Amino acid sequence: MSKIVKVIPNDDYTLEIRLKNNHIIIYDMKPRLKTVRFCGLTDINKFKALRLENANTIVWDRLCQMTIDEIISMVEK
Repeated sequence: MSKIVKVIPNDDYTLEIRLKNNHIIIYDMKPRLKTVRFCGLTDINKFKALRLENANTIVWDRLCQMTIDEIISMVEK
């Protein structure tokens, strides 16, 4: 399983996800902001207020969370 070392939320609603294996994923969250699960992140300040848990989960307070496995599976589609 990949480990996240850093997540940078950008003004264009993308996430720059840096992994322990030196790979970088640029993940576009814009399409997901239209879903019930992530609609609370349309406010850019809430979107940017994230934290990393256990090197594998991106968490936005009580709003939602997303694991690295979920991100990788979405990128592979």
